[in-house]
Amino acid sequence: MVKQVYKRAIYILIGTIFLSIVVYCVDNCRKIPQNKKGESILKRESQGKGSREEELIIEFDGKHSAIDVEIKEQQYSKEEIQEVFEQAKKEIEQLILGKNESLEEVRSNLNLIKVMPDSGIEVSWELDSYDVLQITGELRTENLQDEGTLVKLKALFTYGQEKAEHQFYAHVYPPKITDSEQLLQSVKRQLQQADSETKEGEYLALPTQLDGKKISWHYKKDMRAFGLFFLGVVLAGLTVALEKQKQINEKKEREVQLSRDYPQVISTFNLYLGAGIPVRKAWFQMAITAQGANQGRYVYEEMAYTMYEMQNGASEKECYEHFGKRCQVASYRKLGMLLSQNLRKGTKGLSQILQKEAAIAFEERKGIAKRLGEEAGTKLLGPMFLMLGIVLIIIIVPAFFSIQI
Repeated sequence: MVKQVYKRAIYILIGTIFLSIVVYCVDNCRKIPQNKKGESILKRESQGKGSREEELIIEFDGKHSAIDVEIKEQQYSKEEIQEVFEQAKKEIEQLILGKNESLEEVRSNLNLIKVMPDSGIEVSWELDSYDVLQITGELRTENLQDEGTLVKLKALFTYGQEKAEHQFYAHVYPPKITDSEQLLQSVKRQLQQADSETKEGEYLALPTQLDGKKISWHYKKDMRAFGLFFLGVVLAGLTVALEKQKQINEKKEREVQLSRDYPQVISTFNLYLGAGIPVRKAWFQMAITAQGANQGRYVYEEMAYTMYEMQNGASEKECYEHFGKRCQVASYRKLGMLLSQNLRKGTKGLSQILQKEAAIAFEERKGIAKRLGEEAGTKLLGPMFLMLGIVLIIIIVPAFFSIQI
């Protein structure tokens, strides 16, 4: 797994180097084209696209200097601009409609544009009535009549020193409203009337009837209680999830610590047995000695618990088996079974068995240490890839934006 990650990182690095070389060549191997006279030339943007700047290096008398050259857009000729003006006059009436279908019935705001698309022609406006239509194209709904109002619009086109104009008319009507909107407007008018009639009173009397029909009033329902309930559910769920994750982490940490301590426990226990100390006394000695020096080590806490069980009269055989079950690690269950079986068979050969078990445990500990090291290395790959991504963005994005196709 780790080898694959490093292999992937190497591929990414190789791809980045290749891409950087390609971008460098694209950016720095371009040559300024020349015309038939041998003059260096730069292409202008087409009409309406605006000007642009090119950062060039000028070489003169053996010296190099950087200079920014502004390349203005291509201009129309006098014949071309007249044709463009005529085309603009044909298009302008459709371009300003907005949500309206035609100028014969305007019921929503017009889009009085200031620049004709793709041509660079500027547009300014003059109206014969600013009471119903603003210069921005917005309707003044409060001044509109049901029968409509005819408004003359004049579009003034400008391109450099060249000018042209186009006049046309729009028939402006009030916006269409639904039955519910009409109802609300009627209620608002009644509220305004009631407010003016009772403005000196302590209370505002709300209308009780509209067009002969009864009106009832209620406070708008506030739904923040549902938001609070949802927040409580989320917090409760997060609390449970965090607690479960905490328990999982603690269990995993406990298992790792028990596995790492196993070789030392076996070696120390075997040392006591080799000195001729009985199994029970060796167990007690390890549990008592470790209480002060190894606080916070789960294995010695379990050994002390087993010792208290024996002192309270529990069966020594069952205590060893319970010890293995409480540790929930295969190696300790095996140790508990060995000690339990040797109570029946005697301690002959137990020392040799524990020596072999210690050798196996030390090899497993090496494997655990190697795995933990690999996991630490894998965790470092995340920040490394993040830094690599940031570097790629810093280098490649400006390079692509600077490419002139």
